[in-house]
Amino acid sequence: MLDNTDKSILRHIQADSKKTIKELSQSLNLSTSPIFERIKGMEKEGVIKGYTTLVDNKKVDKGQVVFCNVTMPDYSTENICDFEKEVSEMPEVLECYHFAGEIDYQMKVLVKDIDAYYEFLQEFTKLHIVKVHSSIVVLKEVKYTTEIAL
Repeated sequence: MLDNTDKSILRHIQADSKKTIKELSQSLNLSTSPIFERIKGMEKEGVIKGYTTLVDNKKVDKGQVVFCNVTMPDYSTENICDFEKEVSEMPEVLECYHFAGEIDYQMKVLVKDIDAYYEFLQEFTKLHIVKVHSSIVVLKEVKYTTEIAL
């Protein structure tokens, strides 16, 4: 279980994962060794899954986000496994969630523009185990964060 010090460390490195142990030490009024050990422990336990760089999608010519809702007409264990394997290999799909309800999956797709999304759909619909239920085109990103409130 995380204590308040672990949560403080996580808040700091979620906001800026490039902070050094020394900078964390100064911010948290702790010596560097305990901070280092706590971070290593949280990595080992899987609390910290990894470190990444957030990229401005528009500046790398990927300005269109679309949420694609998918249904699976033949909802079988084999089809679920096949679909999830296929989706995990699609670079355009940033996130994919398995739902309970009318829609089986929702994918967050990032492409250059709506024409690129159309091309993505043409390839995606070759997976005969799924059906695109609806596509929701994002007009404007209002909030985006990867930070979990602790």
